[in-house]
Amino acid sequence: MKLLARIKNKLKQLLQKEKRPEYEVTQYVFSDKQRIDDKSTVSFFVNNLEPDKSVTRTFESEDEAVNWLMDNDDFRRMLFENLFQTSNSVIFHCGVKEPITIPNKMPGDIDILLYEKAKEDTAISIECKIVKSESLENQPPKINKVNSVQKKGTQQANGYAEIGFSKVYLLIIILDDGRNYKNPNVMFRTTPAEWLNELYGFNWNTRMNDDIGIIYAHVNQFTSNHINQTKGLGLRVEREANQKIQDSSLTEKIKNIKD
Repeated sequence: MKLLARIKNKLKQLLQKEKRPEYEVTQYVFSDKQRIDDKSTVSFFVNNLEPDKSVTRTFESEDEAVNWLMDNDDFRRMLFENLFQTSNSVIFHCGVKEPITIPNKMPGDIDILLYEKAKEDTAISIECKIVKSESLENQPPKINKVNSVQKKGTQQANGYAEIGFSKVYLLIIILDDGRNYKNPNVMFRTTPAEWLNELYGFNWNTRMNDDIGIIYAHVNQFTSNHINQTKGLGLRVEREANQKIQDSSLTEKIKNIKD
């Protein structure tokens, strides 16, 4: 009878569980810069007559895109608030090399290294990969680098885990040129989710350590303005990383990193 009661209680708990959404909610911040003077009317989030460079071509390298994001106050705030209980004392480094990694060997540089002040023993390392999506007139969007993210991103994130960090994340940065989408609300000119199924629907566990977390960042260009002028920045923690006891020798190396 006790066994039957336990089974009934277990079934009741399963039925009462709320269904988890397919994807977590993305946080967004929209911003626009306009020159204000006494001679013109100021309008925000509108197109310029001459389209500027696509966000998919703005950054010459992955490192440049990562540094651009980490220089943005809104993005750092979203990232830190999601990864730390208190986010006002977080120290970050981009492109960390020696003494953490060996030059020209996997997993390469540490793209982003985060830790709270005086808590180097619970450092978070983040491997970053970029996916580019460009809207086209009356055609499906042009999306590239998805396979590279799935292959190289998982390999390098696994390498971070082997180094011995307390937590490891794979951060996928979507550079989204949505200027040619026809939505009348410019802020919704983003690549429709169904076109990103290859990315969002990928079973990361087939290639990546399941202790590694997954974050999606969205850099959205929804007007003809340059991304430095008008943009949307989004962040979603898709999967939390599992915390582990950090290797003590790694902690000492982190303490010796120079700003």
